[in-house]
Amino acid sequence: MKLSWETVLIFAAAIMLIAVVAWVMRLKTRGALRLVVNSLAGGALIMGLSAFNIIALPFNAFNALLVGVLGLPGAGIVITAAILL
Repeated sequence: MKLSWETVLIFAAAIMLIAVVAWVMRLKTRGALRLVVNSLAGGALIMGLSAFNIIALPFNAFNALLVGVLGLPGAGIVITAAILL
């Protein structure tokens, strides 16, 4: 059976998502709330920049996962990658 790189990437993303969910479940309520607020702020930043055409940001599953997990630092990574590429 031959696996494509897309399949391997999806499996890796699923494993990372499981690890993040397990990590969040171990956090106390304050830490989990901080993570949710940070993720929402990062998503709002990406959507705001894209909505007002300030910078052309590709919105795909990887960028959504990165911003969702890392929040504002993830948004910074996506913006920096978009500017440099």
